[in-house]
This record gives sequence, structure tokens and C-alpha cells, in this order.
Amino acid sequence: MKLTLIAYNDLLDPNQKAAHQALEKALLTEGIVGLTGVPEYLEKSSAYIESARAFCALPEAVKEAYVPARDSGRTEGYELGAEKFKNAAGEWQVDDKKASFYAFVPNDPRNTWPTEVDLKTAYMDLAELIFNTGKLVLNAMGLNELVGLDINKFVGYGRMLHYHKEGSLTDVNPDWCGAHLDHGLFTGLLPAYYYKDGESVDEPEEAGLHIVPTGKSAFEKVHATDKSILLFQVGEFGQLASNDRMKATRHIVKKAMGGIDRFTLAVFFNPAAETRIRTTSVLATDTRVTANLAPDGYLAFSDWERDSFARYWANDKESE
Repeated sequence: MKLTLIAYNDLLDPNQKAAHQALEKALLTEGIVGLTGVPEYLEKSSAYIESARAFCALPEAVKEAYVPARDSGRTEGYELGAEKFKNAAGEWQVDDKKASFYAFVPNDPRNTWPTEVDLKTAYMDLAELIFNTGKLVLNAMGLNELVGLDINKFVGYGRMLHYHKEGSLTDVNPDWCGAHLDHGLFTGLLPAYYYKDGESVDEPEEAGLHIVPTGKSAFEKVHATDKSILLFQVGEFGQLASNDRMKATRHIVKKAMGGIDRFTLAVFFNPAAETRIRTTSVLATDTRVTANLAPDGYLAFSDWERDSFARYWANDKESE
């Protein structure tokens, strides 16, 4: 699919009506948009990738010291193969080659950072830039006025992603990341960096981020090889809160063959945990909604998020 690109300076200028209309059209009818010209973004991205690669090169036993206590509701830290999604046949498959490092954005005492390498500095520099830029996008979309969500109270949650090369670990799942919808409001995403034998390579044609554009049924590849582009897509709670004005973006990450690793960063935008909404969305029949509605018909984000993590956690327990 052809990616709609919006200049950062046009986003800041309320007189750039055409740019704002293109932004809204892209998110409402395509499910994804790219920003160009974000100050310091490319430099911060490069620094982040180097620090992420340094952490990922540590022995697995060292990284496992930073695994969160999921049973206690914590996700901050390092995980490998911790999520599962249903494939086209309706069978659960573990994302067995997907490693993550989660952290609150901006930095928070709950975050647990490695001591062996400095992952924190570059991670936070980039994640905070994405978080602050994304709030500008949401302001331009009028999300706060539309549904009464206070953008100043939004919580950012970063996710370092390292997709291990084919042939390492296990190869059960044919995809790097199964088809799914992000459960939060909104997601900022760094175009992926690929490496083979330690050297940077271009994204293989068969690999990368694919989405189902709004109103369509088939996945289409998102062509975003320019590393200066900052991507944004919509999450399920954004659809719930906007009563389907915005549609959550179904996406999948297809695996590269030939011994190639993939690195990126996602930043999730969430409302405050105590945020409560009423919704008439088509997603309101989901059990994460129906099981958590208060007597007054309101849904708390904290309940929605808890059940979302539980549904897709690859903990060998039965899923819905």
C-alpha cells in the first residue's frame, strides 16, 4: 500500500488545512500514517537501534534476569516468546522469535533497566520523542474533544522489539508476529532496521509490517523503508472510545528468510488507568468489554488492559 506522508511542520500549522485533512483521511480510511521531518528523530532512532542491538547481543541468561513478574501484573522488562495470537485457521500460535523490552514513557520508577549496557538513555530519548509527537497527532485529530480524553494524562508504554532470525531458537510460527490489533488507544512505530551477520541490509520484499486497511479484508505491505518516517496507527481502545470513528489497525509482521534480524520500537498511547468510557462500538461485544462493564454501563481502561494482556499471554493456559 502507498503510505500517506504528512510533514511535521504542517502538522503544527493550523492553517495547513490540506495536511490536516490528509492526516485524518489516512487514519480513518487507511489505518496508518507517516510523519516526515520530525526534529532529531533520525538521530535518536539510530542511537536507539545501536543500544537495542547491544542489549540483544547479551547472553540469554543475562537478559532473563530482567523478565517481569507477569503473574503479579507486571510487564516492564525483557521477554521472549511471551505472546500468542490466532492464525488464519483459528489456532493459537506463539510469537516464538519475538523478543521485547517494555518500559513506561517517560521513565518511571517501575521500569527495570539493564546494568550491563545502557539501554535506558537512547530508548527513552526516542520513546519520549515519539510519545510527544503522537500527542500532537491526536490533538490534530480532535480525539480529546471528541470523547473527553485528557491527552495530558495519557500514559506512554514503550516496547523494544527484536525479531530473531529464521533458523535461531524455534521456527514453529511462520510469522514474526501474528495478526492482531493493539489494545491501546494509539501506537507510534519506528520503521524497522534489518541486519544480517551484523551488517545492515534492506528490508526483504517478503518481510515487514503488513496491515489490513480500513474497510478492506486482505493484508497489504506498508512500504516504509525511509528511516526518517515516523508511523502511527490506531488501537482497539481508540476505536472503542471514538465509537468507531477510528478503526483499530489489524497488522502482522511477516518473517524474513536467510538469517536476518529485525529491530524496531513501538510506543503505545494509553489513557490513565482509571479512565472510564461508554461505547457503542462494534467492539463492545468483545468479552473484555462485556465482562467488565460497571452497572452504569461504563468500561474502565484498567480492566480492559488487564484482560487484553491475559488473553494474549503465552503462558500455556487456555485462551478464549
